[in-house]
Amino acid sequence: MNAMKPYSRLLLGALLVVLSLSLIWVVGYAQALKSYQQQSRDAVLAQTEAAKINIEQILSSGVPLHEIAGLEKMLTPIAQSDASVVDLRVISGQQALYRYTTEPMEGSLVTLPLNNKFTQAGVLEILLSSDETEKVIEAHFQPMLLLVVLLAGLFVWLVLRSARPNRYLTAFGLVFAVMSLSVILMVGVLYQSGLQHKADSMASIVTQRLAPVLRLGISPHQVSGMDTMLDSFRQSNPEVSRITVTHNEAIIARSQSPSDMLSAEEMAQFSVADHRGNLVTIAFEPKAVLAQLAHILKNFAILFAGCALICVAFVRLLSHAGTQSHGEQVLAKVKPLLLVTVLMEALMAPVLPQYLSEVAVQNGGTAHGSSYFFTLYFVGFAAMLLPAARMVEVFDIRRVLNAGIACSAIGCLMLAFDAQLWSVLVARLISGIGQAMIFIAAQGYLLRFSDQSNKTQAAGIIVFSFNAGLIAGAAIGALLAESLGVQGIFLLSASVGGLMFLFALSLPAISMKTGSQKAGNLESGHQHSGLQSSANSATPSHGSLAENLRVMVQDSLALIRVPSFVRAMLLVGIPTKMMLTGVVSFAVPILLSKQGVAKESIGQVLMAYAFAVLFVSGKVSPLIDRMGSAKWALCLGNGVAAVSLVVLASAFSLENTTVLVATATAAMLIMGVSHGLINAPVVTHVVSVASESHANAVASTYRFLERIGHVAGAIVVGALLAQFGQLSAFWSLAAFFALAGLLMWCADRTPTQEATA
Repeated sequence: MNAMKPYSRLLLGALLVVLSLSLIWVVGYAQALKSYQQQSRDAVLAQTEAAKINIEQILSSGVPLHEIAGLEKMLTPIAQSDASVVDLRVISGQQALYRYTTEPMEGSLVTLPLNNKFTQAGVLEILLSSDETEKVIEAHFQPMLLLVVLLAGLFVWLVLRSARPNRYLTAFGLVFAVMSLSVILMVGVLYQSGLQHKADSMASIVTQRLAPVLRLGISPHQVSGMDTMLDSFRQSNPEVSRITVTHNEAIIARSQSPSDMLSAEEMAQFSVADHRGNLVTIAFEPKAVLAQLAHILKNFAILFAGCALICVAFVRLLSHAGTQSHGEQVLAKVKPLLLVTVLMEALMAPVLPQYLSEVAVQNGGTAHGSSYFFTLYFVGFAAMLLPAARMVEVFDIRRVLNAGIACSAIGCLMLAFDAQLWSVLVARLISGIGQAMIFIAAQGYLLRFSDQSNKTQAAGIIVFSFNAGLIAGAAIGALLAESLGVQGIFLLSASVGGLMFLFALSLPAISMKTGSQKAGNLESGHQHSGLQSSANSATPSHGSLAENLRVMVQDSLALIRVPSFVRAMLLVGIPTKMMLTGVVSFAVPILLSKQGVAKESIGQVLMAYAFAVLFVSGKVSPLIDRMGSAKWALCLGNGVAAVSLVVLASAFSLENTTVLVATATAAMLIMGVSHGLINAPVVTHVVSVASESHANAVASTYRFLERIGHVAGAIVVGALLAQFGQLSAFWSLAAFFALAGLLMWCADRTPTQEATA
C-alpha cells in the first residue's frame, strides 16, 4: 500500500467505510428485530395467559371444555389486537373446539395446557408470525441506508480536508460513532414503540372484558370483580405495575399497585382512549423497563465493540500506509487477516458445541460424547502444524496461507450443506487443517518481519487477533444465529473465508531464500547445544517434503531433551490449551445451555474471556520485552487460572440464572487474565531457553506440541465432568494449576543459567 496512489487509497477507504457501516446496520437491524419480536410475543402471551386463567376457572367449576360458551368472544380480541397472531385454536383430544381462521398459516406455534381440577382438559394453541414485526422494523431501518451513504461522503470530505497521517483513522472513528449512536437511538424509539404497541393490545383486551360497562352503559356499581379481573390480568405480565380504567375521568376499575411505585410509574405509562370517553391506562414498572432497555443497549455496545475491532484493524492499514516500513506494513496486514480468519471459527462458537451434541445424540451417542467430535478439529490442527511449518520454508508462504483459508472455508461449506455424521467429522478435520496452515503462515510472516526489539509484541499480534476475532465472532454469531439459523452461520463463515482469500493476495510472496538468509544471519550469532545436532534444519532444504518433515521431527526430538522447554510445555503450555478447548470452548457453552441461558448470553460470557486476554496480553508483552524474562508471567498465570476454576465451580452450583451468568462471566474474565499472562510470553520463554538461532523451528515445534492440550482438552474435561460432576471436576483442575505454577517457579531456571549449564 506504500505505492498506492492517494486517490486509490481514498477509494478503498470509502469502500471499507460503506462495508463497516453496513455491518453496523445489519447488526442493528437483527438486534432490533429480535427485541421488538420479543416485546410483541410477550404482549400476546400475557393476553393469552389471562384468557387461559379465565378458561381454567370455568373448567375448575366442573364445566367440560367443549361446553364452555363464549370462547370466540374471549379469544378473538387477542388475534385482533396484534397482527403477529395469525391463528388461535382450542383443542380437546383430536377435536378443534375453536379456531380463529381455517386458512393454512405458517409461523411459530406456542402451546398452553388447559387444566381442570384433576387433569389436562385440552390445549390452547397460538400461531405467531414475524412478518408484521419485520415490516415495522424495515420501515424504521430502511431510511438509515441513506445515512450510510451520507456518512461515507462525510468520511471522504474529512480525509480530503486534512493532511494528518492519522486522518483515515480519525474520520473513520467519527462516522463509526455517529452510525452506532444513530442505531442505538433508533432502538430506543423502537423500544418505546413496542411498549406502546403492548399497551394498545392490552387495553384492547381490557376493553373487551369490560364491554358491558364501557359500551353498554351499565353502571360500574352493578358489576363486581372488575378490580380483581384487572389485577389478575396485571399479574400475568410482571412488567405491568398498574392498570386503570376511567370513564369521563371517573375511575371505574383499578388493579392493585405497590404504593412506592406510584410516583415513578408516570415515566412509563401509556393511555389508550376511545370515542366514548373510556380511557385505559397501562403503567409499566420502571425498574423492569429500564432493566430491559439496559440489557438491549448492553447487547448493542458489545456488538459494536466487536464490529469496531474488525473495522479499525483494516482502517489502520490506510492510516499508516505512508509512514510504515515494509516490514511494519506486512505485520499490519497480517493482524486483520489473522483476526478475520479466527472470526470464521468464532462465528460458530455460540452454536457449534450444541450442534455437535445434537449430531452425537442423533447417532446414538451422548452429549458428553460430542467431545470426541469437537476434538477432531484440533486433531487436524495439531497434525498439520509440523507439515505446515516445513511447507512455509519450502513453498511461498502466501500460497500456504491461501491454501489454509480455502480449506477452512470448505469445512464451513460442508457443515452448511450436509449434516451427516461422516460429513460433519470430515468438515471439522478439514477446518482444523486449514486453520493450522493459516496460523503457521501468519507466524512465518511475523517471525521474518520482526526483530529482537519487538518479537514479543509480534507474538502478541497472534494473541490480539485470536481474541479480537473471538470477541467479534461470538457477539455477531450469537445474534445472527437467531435470524440466519445454524446453517446460515456456517455459510456466513465460508463467505468470510472467500473475502480473506482475496485480501491475502496483498501480502508479499516470500520465497525460501529470504527465510534462509535471515536464518543464516541469526545462526551466526548464537548456538544452543540442544539443537546443534540439527543446526542445518534452520536452512530449508530443496529435497522432498518427506525429507523436510524428517528434519522437523529431528528438531522436535532435540527440543524435547531441553528440560526448561519440557517444563514450560507440560506445566504451562499444554494445560493452558486444555482449558481453552475443554473449559472455555466446550464445557462452558454446553453447561450454560443446559441451564437455559440464551445464545447471546453464552456468546457474551465467551467474549468476557477474550476481552481479558486481549487487554492483559497488550500490557504484558511490552513489559516482558523490556524485562527480558517471562517466567514470572507464566507462574502467575497458572495461579490465576486456579482462581478462575474455583469461581467457575461456584457459578454452576447456583440456581438463579442471572447470578449464574454473572458469576460465569467473572470466571471467564479471570481465566482471560490468566491466558493473557501466558499466551504470548510462553513463546518468548521457550525460544529463549531452547534456541534463539532457530526461532521459527522452536516456535513451530512448541506450537505443535502444545496442541496436545487442544486435542485432549474437550475429551479430558468432558470425562471429568461425566465421572465426577461439575464441582469436583473444576476443583481438581484448580488444584492442578496451583501445583503446576508452584513447580514452575521452584524448578525452572533462568534462560542464562540453563544455556551455560
